[in-house]
Order: sequence, then C-alpha cells, then structure tokens
Amino acid sequence: MQIGGKAMATEKNKGTKWDGKSRVSNDLYRKRHEEIFGKRQEQELNESYKQSLRNKKERDDNEQYLKELKDKL
Repeated sequence: MQIGGKAMATEKNKGTKWDGKSRVSNDLYRKRHEEIFGKRQEQELNESYKQSLRNKKERDDNEQYLKELKDKL
C-alpha cells in the first residue's frame, strides 16, 4: 500500500512468540528487587516522616500564636 509515495507495511513482523513470562522469579531476582525498590520505599518513609514532623511543628506554632492572640484580647 502506498500513501503519498511512501510504502507502508501491512503485516507485522511475527518474531518469537511471547510465552507470558517476562521475568523468572528466583532468589536472585527477589534479592535485587528488594535492593532496588526496598531503598526507595525506605526513602519515601523517611521523607514522609520528616514532612509529618514539619507539619506538627507548624500546627504547634499556630496554636501558640492563637493562644498569644487570645491572651491579648
């Protein structure tokens, strides 16, 4: 088939068929998966913890400010 002078492929190249398994689950795969993604989860937990501490400090500061305003009135 040609469109605008360029030939288009009408059939896909049918190479080796996919057997439904992209990775073999063995001990090495599990170990490497934990090394890679385990660190990411640990970093995300640390960041989340730090953010919660910042939020708590901000709440405490706001409460103290409100108490000071209340005492002035």
